[in-house]
Amino acid sequence: MLEVSGLTTAYQGMVAISDVSFSVKQGEILTIAGANGAGKSTLLKTIAGMERSQSGTISFEGARINGRTAHEITARGIAFVPENRRLFPRLTVQDNLSLGSFLFRNRPDRDAPLDIIFELFPILKARLNQLAVTLSGGEQQMLAIGRALMARPRLLMLDEPSQGIMPKLVAQIFEAIKIIRRSDVTILLVEQHLVKSLEIADSTIVLQTGRVVLRGSAAEIRNHPDIQSAYLGV
Repeated sequence: MLEVSGLTTAYQGMVAISDVSFSVKQGEILTIAGANGAGKSTLLKTIAGMERSQSGTISFEGARINGRTAHEITARGIAFVPENRRLFPRLTVQDNLSLGSFLFRNRPDRDAPLDIIFELFPILKARLNQLAVTLSGGEQQMLAIGRALMARPRLLMLDEPSQGIMPKLVAQIFEAIKIIRRSDVTILLVEQHLVKSLEIADSTIVLQTGRVVLRGSAAEIRNHPDIQSAYLGV
């Protein structure tokens, strides 16, 4: 579904990712691991069209997408939930969700994804008329994921979905990710909570100073001695 080859991107004048290559099959979860500053967020932003690559290619379902605008990439079926969520804080939950389906505004079934979103996150249905700014951190993350699902993505990219969220809600969000994947949505997951992400991932790449230094199945990466000592405390 997604193939990244030799991708290099500079961020604020410095090379953030360099010669990154990997591929993801339809319906897989790929975890992108690495320390802070390793280039994980820049990689997702480049795929999403929010950062411009200097070299390399990104192909989605056989078509090259780097060089296209962010809204064109979204229209092709890729949704991105950034680390800071980027909700519209002074709009209601309902309005934030509606903005996620803007591409489908002329279709009578524009709101069809709400059924699965409310099944995943029932609290959002109860909060429809609240302003996004009044939600807890975990509820805001649920809203950000829900808004992305309104765009009916075939590839969903999540950047640190558990950041700043109480453990009970973290478990709910990871369970939601597993359910989303069952509907044949491919997922790229950047997550510092590596133990949990490796539990649900099919494959993993590890970035270090912008380069891929390890790749393999989630089980292989979980059992790698360097990963165990650096990230898993083993």
